[in-house]
Amino acid sequence: MRITINAPKEDKPGRRFRLYLPVPLSLLGWRFIWKHLPEQSRMYAPIASDLVRALKEYRRKYGSWDLVEVHTADDDTHVRIRI
Repeated sequence: MRITINAPKEDKPGRRFRLYLPVPLSLLGWRFIWKHLPEQSRMYAPIASDLVRALKEYRRKYGSWDLVEVHTADDDTHVRIRI
């Protein structure tokens, strides 16, 4: 999974803030991570490994796809989460 953020810098007009953050899907299967999430999210911990397996299988079969793609109203800031 890759998280990409591209936004203008407020203190420097004409300059851009770019962030590229690769996050492995296997991270969802780690029990250590689920212990530090809010209580509402912990109910999904038992199916996390099945979810990771299904996402990886889907990606192998159909290729990468965008889970989230957001543009601001002025189309200046762009956020994308790609599996």
